[in-house]
Amino acid sequence: MAVIRRKILIAVDGSDQALEAVRYISMIVPPDLTEVVLLSVGTGFPEVYWEMNRNPLYQSKKVKVEKWLADNQLVLGEFKEKAFKILSDAGFPEEAVTVKTQTKKTNILKDIVQESYQGYQALVVGRSGISRLKDFVVRSMAFKLIENVRHIPIIVVGGKPASKKILIALDESIEAMRATTCIGDLARARGLEVSLFHVFNDQNLSPISNNGIAGELDQETVLKYNQNSFRPTMDEAVKRLVKAGMIKKNISVDFLFHQGNPIQRIIDTAVEGNYGTIVVGRREAVSFMGVMLHGRVSNKLISSTCDVAVWVAS
Repeated sequence: MAVIRRKILIAVDGSDQALEAVRYISMIVPPDLTEVVLLSVGTGFPEVYWEMNRNPLYQSKKVKVEKWLADNQLVLGEFKEKAFKILSDAGFPEEAVTVKTQTKKTNILKDIVQESYQGYQALVVGRSGISRLKDFVVRSMAFKLIENVRHIPIIVVGGKPASKKILIALDESIEAMRATTCIGDLARARGLEVSLFHVFNDQNLSPISNNGIAGELDQETVLKYNQNSFRPTMDEAVKRLVKAGMIKKNISVDFLFHQGNPIQRIIDTAVEGNYGTIVVGRREAVSFMGVMLHGRVSNKLISSTCDVAVWVAS
C-alpha cells in the first residue's frame, strides 16, 4: 500500500534561521510519512537592471548588480545543499524533498500564500533573516503570514529549538482543539513528549455556590471545580493525540492558576520546562481591549521566546 505523506511547505531565504527551520522540521515530523517542499521566492532581475542595459552610462553599475545576483544564487545554492543534508541525515528519502524556486510574481507574501493552497498541511517560516534589515522584514513577514494564512497551521521557528518537548496551551476554543489535532497528525509516530496544560486566572474561573447558596469559597475548592469542568476537554485532546499515533504515557496533563496575563504564564512554563515547541489555537474573536492589553497570543509568544517554534492553528 502506498504511503500517504503529509506535505509541509518551508519558505526559505538562504538565511541561517531558515536552515534552523529545516532542522527543526527534520526532528519533529516522521521522515517516512512527510514530504517537504523548500520554497524560495526571488526578486529576479530588478527593473533598474534593464534600464542599465539601455544606458551606456550605467554599464559599470550593471556589473555590480550582476555580482549581487550571482552572490544571491550562490547563497541559495549552498543553502539547498545544507538543507538536503540535514533532511537526509534525519532519514528523509530523496524523493520526499523538493526545492521550488520561483521569481516573484506579485509580492513575496502573496506568492507564499498562493503556494500554501497547493495541498500542504502546514507552512513553516523562520523568525529572522540574513541581515538586520531582513530580520525586520522577515519577522514582519511571519506576522503577516499568520494573519493571511488561515487554512493550514503556521509554524514560526525562532532561534535554534533543540528540545523535542511540546507544550500545548489548551483552552475551550475550537481552534485550540484543532491545534492539538494538527500537532498529533504531523508529529505522530516520533515518540515525542507532549504536555497539555490549561491556565486559569481571575477572568476565566467559573463561580460556584455552596449547596445552592452563593458565598465565598476558598480558592482551592473553586480551582478543583473548574478543573473538573474542563477535564472532558483535556480527555478529548489526549484521545485525539493517541488516535494520531502519539504514545499515551508520553502525554501529561496539567492545570495552572496564574494571576495576570495568561500569555506570560505560557512563556514562563515553556522556559522552565525546556520546551522547544509551543502550540496554540488562533483566536478568531479577540476584543479590541484584549489586543491592547495583552496583544495577540501568537504574536506575543513569537516575540517573547527564544529557541522555540510556535505553531498557530485555526
